[in-house]
Amino acid sequence: MEVELAEVRDFLARCAPFDELPAARLDQLPGLLTQRYHRRGTHIVEAGAENHRLRLVRSGAVEVCDPDGALLDTRDVGDCFGYSTLTHSGPSRYLILAAEDTLVLEMTREVFDDLAAEFPAVRSFFGRRSDRIREDLASARLHASAGDPLGTPVRDLLTRDAVTAPPTSTVRDAARLMTERRVSSLLVVDAGVVVGILTDRDIRTKVVAEGLDTGETVAAAMTRSPVTVDAGARAFDATLTLIEHRVHHLPVVDDDAPVGLVTSADLLRLAQADPVYLAARISRAPDADSVARHAERLRPLVTDFVRRRTAPHDIGRVITATADAATRRLLALAEEELGPPPVGYCWVVLGSQARGEAGAASDQDSALILADEARGDAAVDAYFADLAGRVCEGLARSGFPPCPGDMMATNPLWRRTCSQWRRQVADWVGAPDEEALLHAQTFFDIRPVHGDAALYRSVHEQILDRASGSPRFLAHLARIACDWHPPLGFLRGLVVERRGQYRNTLDIKAGGIVPLVQSARVHALSAGLPALSTRARLDAAAGAGVLGRSDADELAAAFRIVRDLAYRHHARQLADDVPRDNHLDPSSLGPGDRHRLRAAFRIISRAQKSLALRYRVGQM
Repeated sequence: MEVELAEVRDFLARCAPFDELPAARLDQLPGLLTQRYHRRGTHIVEAGAENHRLRLVRSGAVEVCDPDGALLDTRDVGDCFGYSTLTHSGPSRYLILAAEDTLVLEMTREVFDDLAAEFPAVRSFFGRRSDRIREDLASARLHASAGDPLGTPVRDLLTRDAVTAPPTSTVRDAARLMTERRVSSLLVVDAGVVVGILTDRDIRTKVVAEGLDTGETVAAAMTRSPVTVDAGARAFDATLTLIEHRVHHLPVVDDDAPVGLVTSADLLRLAQADPVYLAARISRAPDADSVARHAERLRPLVTDFVRRRTAPHDIGRVITATADAATRRLLALAEEELGPPPVGYCWVVLGSQARGEAGAASDQDSALILADEARGDAAVDAYFADLAGRVCEGLARSGFPPCPGDMMATNPLWRRTCSQWRRQVADWVGAPDEEALLHAQTFFDIRPVHGDAALYRSVHEQILDRASGSPRFLAHLARIACDWHPPLGFLRGLVVERRGQYRNTLDIKAGGIVPLVQSARVHALSAGLPALSTRARLDAAAGAGVLGRSDADELAAAFRIVRDLAYRHHARQLADDVPRDNHLDPSSLGPGDRHRLRAAFRIISRAQKSLALRYRVGQM
């Protein structure tokens, strides 16, 4: 065998499903393939076009998108693509393009069909994957429903064509068809109209359990006159229909003609947004490079969420969930490489990530809480210094830049034992100088993401106990919250920078997000409330009587407004591929947005005056 063919053969032997082929058949395969190079950005398969080749990524990577260009999946070295048109009839449903310079191996339909006929497991392998990507396409369609998934038309939930049989078919033939098409049910159709449905359960209860002859027609075992739903009906209506009639399968019809079937599982997928799939992919990433590559999908995802006017609260959760998943996977990979940790530890995230409010411009804030036996052990500290370095570097490569203030676990000051952290908290609260207040603000928004949560709880209890019992410390926090002035002029106009790099812009974070976050933190800490997110803190403070309900609702509304505008600003920067910042040009806003922004700033200003009065800020 020639050297090049031998290299291809060895490569195929490492790629599913070819790794399951007998050695003799694997030896023949390289000579039946062709190799093709695609430059980055090249469209390899167009949506709606015919495709008669299976392709395998030998180097580089490709992106699988829906017809509108929304990213569904990526294929890396060793992954196949283009198989949906080989396992299902019709043109390609996907746009497939080279994400980077890519070399692919191509297999013609004839070679594929011969291989699949000889080894049925090959067709089954690609058939399962084709069904999954069709489900991802349905998921992408759901996201086009502008924040109202249950308003999605039922036709957009369909992930495959209707599998049908006439009522004269035998139960045996119907079961064989269900097995071949890998479905748990089929529609029984007579003269173009659905007259029944046959499910796996029907076969178990009416055929196997009752001893019905499998040579009988499906009419003897099917559920007659099943409830159907129109293809244009809302998913909400389909859900209610399933509940009201206590069924799990719902035939979908268009002018009484069967077009598909939705199940209770399909409707559950409405709760599974893309971030769920993204976090799952990150959690399975084999190395730090793969973590970074998967995390890159967050950028178009955030842009898409903003375009569909998804609630800022949910966008923050999306970004936070991705950062959490990347952190956990990088920690697991670091432990695999460095060996088991020498003592117990807890990796905690701080600041906006801890609150679940990470933005597209958020950086890393983290700390390590180590078990007390780690104190003074140089070897233990070296292990965790190495672990922290690997994780923080991996996060930076994944789109989460390092903290400019070095408030990260790579800094020895943010890598302490549990007892040391408890003493540090006591020192910060007892002697609140400017540096102590700066550090406390970051550290007091704290959440565990990996390791021994008991270590976190011990430190967090200290935070709540010390802060709530120190009016002096709370007064200093209130003063800082009031130092961030909303950019409103004397006549309530918006004030912008007059010179420098950010001329004619205002800092929406410094003037809006920060004072709201800090005010909510003061209210929550004053009552010893464990709530973390700004919205939850405002709600908890109102429930505890620390803050009036109407004031809490106003501040929550202002928080939504400024975060929405910040995310939209970041989405534009992501689309333009420029560095993210928080400097918003008010002239880029419509009249309605400018009005809402001024209203939000007025709410913040009033809240600051109330906070200053309560804690006598002007008298400090």
